Amino acid sequence: MLKDAEGRIWVTVKEAAEMLQVSPSRVVKAAQEGKIDALRLSARAVLVDLEQARFWRERFYSARKAAVARQRKRKGREISQR
Repeated sequence: MLKDAEGRIWVTVKEAAEMLQVSPSRVVKAAQEGKIDALRLSARAVLVDLEQARFWRERFYSARKAAVARQRKRKGREISQR
């Protein structure tokens, strides 16, 4: 966890995912889509703005949306396996 001069708190993708109870890949995807500010420190190290991540989680990513997405994915697999 890092705090910058502006008072923004930056955390690793893994820390954010644990705090928000989502997968790290979902946090990375939201950062890539520009929904969360992110800082790339190296090829593997990425920090995300904790407040923006919390806002994104509350407003745009709900457990219900995740469940619906999983159901759609399963249905797609069932159809393609037939």
